[in-house]
Amino acid sequence: MSRPFSSTLGVPEALAVRRAGLRPLRQVLGVSYYNVGWQQMPWNTGRGWGMQGRSGETFELETQSEVWNLARRQAIDRLREEAVACDADAVVGVRIERSHRDWARGLVEFTAVGTAVRCERVDLGDVAERPLLCNLSGEDVLKLVTHGFWPVGIVGGSTVAYGATGSRQRWSAGRMFAPNQELPDFTRAMYDARALAMAHVERDAHALHAHGVVGVTIDRSIREREVDVNSTSYTDLIITMHILGTAIVEVRHDDAPPPKYLALPLR
Repeated sequence: MSRPFSSTLGVPEALAVRRAGLRPLRQVLGVSYYNVGWQQMPWNTGRGWGMQGRSGETFELETQSEVWNLARRQAIDRLREEAVACDADAVVGVRIERSHRDWARGLVEFTAVGTAVRCERVDLGDVAERPLLCNLSGEDVLKLVTHGFWPVGIVGGSTVAYGATGSRQRWSAGRMFAPNQELPDFTRAMYDARALAMAHVERDAHALHAHGVVGVTIDRSIREREVDVNSTSYTDLIITMHILGTAIVEVRHDDAPPPKYLALPLR
């Protein structure tokens, strides 16, 4: 009698994984705690922020961004180590959770948990260094494998960006009886934060020689920060953004041309 396995899979996922030719082995876990180091804030960088002509800019808080990325990579590496220990080909259904801890100032936590599996049907060959990791459900793994794709790793990026309110935005938003209007400095800060996080994702995907990234999730949180400059009060934003996805490669090519169709407008 074979040894029973434990997993993080629900019943539909477990059945889908078996249909994909993957045999669950065991539940695997990776955890990492990091303490956030000292972070110099933008108004201390000598960029002339004490002037009344304060411009709305976005600055990455690099120390805080780095700690999120380090903790995530460390947790995923430890998850992979447990998968290697049980001779797994892949880990599916990886769930990654992160949080700040109230009982320790500046402490961040990353936890990664998934199900290690062995491939019984598909020859992975030189697809990538095993075990392969993905944050996709068992059902989605089945769909990928069926259509000739394989997940090769989890890619992610985190950033903490400081969005400063410029003098023009503050003046226009603070006018009495002002009409509805966009706050362009905050809008730009959100786009800048996404671009910074995506740069990490793209570097991870290139390192895996991926053809694409699927199952992408974007989480963000925003904190306001009041700053006084020359007796003038400004409200700035600190944006924390996390992006996570699964890199994939195509392992089977279908040379048949795609079906042609004619689309006509309905009248």
